[in-house]
Amino acid sequence: MTLFDWLIVIAINGAIVSYGLYLARGTTTTYDWFLAAKGLPWWIVGLSMFATAVDSGDYVAVVGGAYKFGLSNLTSWWLGIPIGWFVVSYFVFVPLYRGGMFTNAEYLEHRFGPTVRLLSALIQVQYRTNVLGNIAFSLYLTFSILTGWGNETWWLVAGIALASAYYTAAGGLKSVAVTDALQSIGMFLAAVILWLVLWVFVGGWSGLETRLAAVDPTLVDSMMHVGGHSEPGVPAVLVIFGWVVTLTAYSVVNHSQAMRLLAARSEWDMKMAAVIGSVVLVVVMWFNITLGIFGRAIFPDLVMPDQVYPYLVQNFLGPGLVGIVVAGVLAGGISTYDSIGSSIAAIFTRDVYARFFVKNRNDEHYLFVSRCATFGVIALSFGYIPFLDSGMIVFYLRITSVAVIPLFTVYMMGTLTRVHKRSGTVGLFVGIAYGCSSLLGDRYGLDLPFWWTNAWWAYLWSIVFTSSAMLSTTLYWGWARKEDLGSLVYSSSKEASSGGTNEDNETVQGTWLEQTRRSVQPMPEYPFAAPPGGLPWYCRPSIWATSFGIVIAFISLVVLW
Repeated sequence: MTLFDWLIVIAINGAIVSYGLYLARGTTTTYDWFLAAKGLPWWIVGLSMFATAVDSGDYVAVVGGAYKFGLSNLTSWWLGIPIGWFVVSYFVFVPLYRGGMFTNAEYLEHRFGPTVRLLSALIQVQYRTNVLGNIAFSLYLTFSILTGWGNETWWLVAGIALASAYYTAAGGLKSVAVTDALQSIGMFLAAVILWLVLWVFVGGWSGLETRLAAVDPTLVDSMMHVGGHSEPGVPAVLVIFGWVVTLTAYSVVNHSQAMRLLAARSEWDMKMAAVIGSVVLVVVMWFNITLGIFGRAIFPDLVMPDQVYPYLVQNFLGPGLVGIVVAGVLAGGISTYDSIGSSIAAIFTRDVYARFFVKNRNDEHYLFVSRCATFGVIALSFGYIPFLDSGMIVFYLRITSVAVIPLFTVYMMGTLTRVHKRSGTVGLFVGIAYGCSSLLGDRYGLDLPFWWTNAWWAYLWSIVFTSSAMLSTTLYWGWARKEDLGSLVYSSSKEASSGGTNEDNETVQGTWLEQTRRSVQPMPEYPFAAPPGGLPWYCRPSIWATSFGIVIAFISLVVLW
């Protein structure tokens, strides 16, 4: 990297972070810090969701994953996350939004009791700090290769993490969401610039096929088709199922996504945000994933696949372009540092600290705790780095099936069905027990069936075991009554959403948690006056979401299969 490149990187990201600090001046309450006072329009929510979902790890790790898995990885981004966003914005998060809840884990106590709330909080801390570890490792690989600094690069990464923690702690979601939207522009440019250069270099799609065939004739089918990747004992459709479920679960379980949707100014904004976020995501991830296939054709013998993105930048971009691309990668890292830092700090403060330890302090105290927790969350993430040498995507896939998929199943069953309150705890423990046995069997070669220990099969069985345990518990204890559930299950009408939020729960009655939840005013369905005959077709999120889903599913599962 030249001095000019460094100036570009610092100028772009420095300006965005400075603006975030400027916005942070108005953050004085936890309502501002956690939910941006529920005032975010659809386009900020959608772009912030995109910037949170796509981080520096999704330039380095996803390109490295595509280097190994090819286009099969595309389905997790083109189908998994959009499906997840549409499911949560239309169904799963609607009860949370109408109930004035601050976190997705908070909902689980109202639906299933405090044990599930605590387990959800702990799972999210583990799950999301793993992703922050991916970001740190991605930034290290990028800068160490481009600068030649070696291990000294970790000081730069630590400085970036510290700066991100500082402005996140200052402003919370109120400043983070706006800076995320701005950072998404740099992230888009980073993806497009490198892709265009490599597209010309390899000679387009036909040239790429020729290069892959020269490396190994089987690579053309395995790398350039969505259904091309399979393993012994694992049908291609199961691989696709695993990719889709991984990021659908991400959208449901991950509070950094829930935090943004719950901060929308109306239910309409929440649904439109899923549309705009999905469109931008699909475009950027097409570029990022196909970069991994370009890299396989150009550098076929890499021992560490995650190095391919920095090598492509180093070998194919000149001064100036390197700065723009690295600025975009860094913007992706910062946007997710701030998103996960603030969301997990919110989870820790509301769902662990204030719920189980310190219950009756004032709002200023919990705002201070949230800001301190932001630094702690980001620092904790560095503990994952020693486990990432085999590939960030491989490690992420394996660890996700242990607890995240069971928790995802509990959310879905809780918001969409009337399963018994006790079923949440039972289902979560059964699902995690299976996940642990599968992981240990795979890691230590225990005498267990292949279909029990294989990572791709684990996604299916995690859902089956968790949901079966919940249904069995419900059949024994009985289905929950509709009048007891009220707004805790999805309803298409607000009139049917009343009661059921455990207002009589003595453990939270009168505490800061209950006071802040009750202080949230009911939000409108639309941010504007709806016409008497209903919205015109072009203002209906459901039409855009359905059209998007049909087109993307056809391209993914037919054209590219």
